[in-house]
Amino acid sequence: MKFLEKYDFTEEDIDELVDTTPKKIMNAIKKSQDLVEANLGYLKDLGVKTCVDIFITFPDMFFMDHSTFKEMLDKYEKDSLVEKLNANYRLIEFL
Repeated sequence: MKFLEKYDFTEEDIDELVDTTPKKIMNAIKKSQDLVEANLGYLKDLGVKTCVDIFITFPDMFFMDHSTFKEMLDKYEKDSLVEKLNANYRLIEFL
């Protein structure tokens, strides 16, 4: 899970993810690392500062096809979306 450090995950964040995420999802993260990284990178590149919280809370969201993930976010005005997700990361579940 060291690859998550490129996305501002601390060792403690990774430990929390491992401790709170079912093994099945952890295995899927490892198998789908490229897809997870593409989606995490896109979120981070938008300027979302709560990527770690979003990923720890909703890891299964990052298995979404990258083009679908982008479409889900691109239908909103970027600055407004980033502002809202930075203020309350849980809003992503309603997009």
